Amino acid sequence: MTVNPMHARMGLSLALGVTDHINQGTAAKLARSLQKYRNEMIKVTAAMNENVTLQNEVNTRDAAIRLQFDLEKRSQADQGTAAVAAAAAGVRGRSVDRTMRGLRRSALFANAARKERLRMEMASHANDRRNIRVGAIMGQDVTVHSKPSVMASMTKLGVNLLQDFDASQPEGDKIGDRLKRWWET
Repeated sequence: MTVNPMHARMGLSLALGVTDHINQGTAAKLARSLQKYRNEMIKVTAAMNENVTLQNEVNTRDAAIRLQFDLEKRSQADQGTAAVAAAAAGVRGRSVDRTMRGLRRSALFANAARKERLRMEMASHANDRRNIRVGAIMGQDVTVHSKPSVMASMTKLGVNLLQDFDASQPEGDKIGDRLKRWWET
């Protein structure tokens, strides 16, 4: 039993068309899976970066509180030393008051500078957090990976089958020739 070459080509075209459709579906599914994985990794990375920013905020607040205690301790020590020195020297009055006010003013300026530095650092951390969130949103892949169209695959398969059929026809009897004769009649 011999196989007609036209039938063999058409069978091969049919098998290739079905395989191509299946491969396109598999590729689309893989692309969606990879996209989902990459988007999850972007979210994980953003969460890790936010954790680092949060730890930096905690460290900043802790340093500011320690500095506040150090400033208060230093201010009290300076005022105590000045009061003891004035008492030991027997000095009283306006000059001692002025010195004490100057020490309190210096402590207030130092504390105000500490608060301003804390405010600026916390604003920087908030900006970092906002940039991390925007980066995570902007980094998301939103490409649509659609399934292959059955109609497109069927049309392509039909065209391939017609080309195989046409290739096996003798000159003058091809589909184009038949359509031309039909149109002219």
